[in-house]
Amino acid sequence: MERVFSRITQHDSCNDWLEFVSSATYTSSEKTGVGASAHHSGQIMGRKMEWDGRVIEWAENDSIVWQAISGIPEAMRMKAVNRVEKEGEGTRYSLEVEYMPPYSILGRIMDLIMIKRNIRKMVQHSAQNLKRILERF
Repeated sequence: MERVFSRITQHDSCNDWLEFVSSATYTSSEKTGVGASAHHSGQIMGRKMEWDGRVIEWAENDSIVWQAISGIPEAMRMKAVNRVEKEGEGTRYSLEVEYMPPYSILGRIMDLIMIKRNIRKMVQHSAQNLKRILERF
């Protein structure tokens, strides 16, 4: 469990498993704990984006919550909730991406049809990528 948590804390190397992040660089001197921040670039829904994020919750060997604080992800009030928990002899990692579509009722219908499915796939692929990386060692 500690190994999985340790890996998800290395945010500047998350681009090898987080599917929607192509690069992340710390913008704070702290790299762990509440208040750590980073600048990200990546692709969400096929659109290239840049945004800043800050850790708003940190529970050692349990969970980390990143909140977008700039760009389109901030407008969507995007949060990434990372959880690690013991499961039998192994560890379960889960990633939940929370957001509010910043548009009309038509946009919310599109969200239900397209965006949620796309984000769910990216999250599933990211978790599979992390598992593959950790199983190599």
